[in-house]
Amino acid sequence: AASDVYKRQELQKFLNWDGKETLYDTSRTERYGWMCTAGVPLMNEAGETVAFVLADVTLENVLPSLLDYLIRISLGMVFAIAFIIFLMSYYTSKQMVEPINSIAEAAMDYIKDTKGERNDHFAKLNIHTGDEIENLGGIMAGMEKELAHREARIRHITAERERVETELRMAHNIQEAMLPHAFPPFPERNEFDIYAIMDPAREVGGDFYDFFLIDEDHLGLVIADVSGKGVPAALFMMISKVILQSCAMLGRSPKEILQKTNQGLTSDNQVGMFVTVWLGILEISTGIITASNAGHEYPAIYRRETGAFELLKDKHGFVIGGMDQVHYEEYQIQLKPGDKLFVYTDGVPEATAADSTMFGTDRMIEALNRNPDAAPQEILKTVRSAVDDFVKEAEQFDDLTMMCMEYMPHKSADSPVNPDVSE
Repeated sequence: AASDVYKRQELQKFLNWDGKETLYDTSRTERYGWMCTAGVPLMNEAGETVAFVLADVTLENVLPSLLDYLIRISLGMVFAIAFIIFLMSYYTSKQMVEPINSIAEAAMDYIKDTKGERNDHFAKLNIHTGDEIENLGGIMAGMEKELAHREARIRHITAERERVETELRMAHNIQEAMLPHAFPPFPERNEFDIYAIMDPAREVGGDFYDFFLIDEDHLGLVIADVSGKGVPAALFMMISKVILQSCAMLGRSPKEILQKTNQGLTSDNQVGMFVTVWLGILEISTGIITASNAGHEYPAIYRRETGAFELLKDKHGFVIGGMDQVHYEEYQIQLKPGDKLFVYTDGVPEATAADSTMFGTDRMIEALNRNPDAAPQEILKTVRSAVDDFVKEAEQFDDLTMMCMEYMPHKSADSPVNPDVSE
């Protein structure tokens, strides 16, 4: 077999061997097929190669062993890979899948707990994976605790708001009950017709109107506007109304009523609030209104002779409750059958549209004169409709209060007619 090697060109590899590389050759032979020849050089005393010891191995003998070796190696690798995959699956299941599933189940339990009876859905998981999943569980537990705290806070705030809203509704009802709201107010009296409305900007307001019979021949008329808004203004309004009516029922004149009311409100006024008031007393038999104005808006008078409303620019005194020892003046208005008196608060002319434009007294007079011959109720509806059309969707910032009285005795008074305004 070794002689076949010498017949091949590969013999040069052995002859030219440099003594460094491994000495072998693999070639295909005609007789033995693929054969691997390995050799070891024989050297003399001088270190020269004088011969080779060669050995031949056919690959046909090697391949079965090599194939068996590869199969064994492959099977070992397959089992090793399968074992590694099992370990990774187990680790993933324990370290990732199960904790994530437990977080998902806790989330579902949290959603189903609509009554909020528990706040430990995530805290009870006790996840200790030492990675981001543990951080996620901790974050979810903290979030649940914070949400529970906020929900409790919201429930408290909601309950408190409902309590306040209930009290405000009660205050609104009490305030509304204090104002005359039955129309016609005196069905047995046909010498006059009265209608009034009060629309607060909030649940309760600081505006008020009032009318009352002082005696059989005198009708008290009041419209007022308290500074400020909301509950404080409403309380101040009720106190002012009671004092005004009490003083009026004693038979005092309008200026005396305002002076006494001012004394009552300034004696211990620690809140710094005040009220503007127009007060008039109608002598029903003669149509004469004796009036006094404490810083309130000008009244408007409708004369049947002219068929139109006009502002009556009366003299203003100081507001009620602003300063002690204030004296007020009074004047008289002579009404004839069919004449009307229209009084209001600043919520009417100061009603503001979205572009910050105010309704104004000119538009108010124009609205009054759209149908001036109508009954007082229809006149107020016309003015309110005009205000609504003007402001449109803009928010109402001030209370809006109006009152209209029509004088209509069975027959006109025999007494001489007084000037419209006399000091």
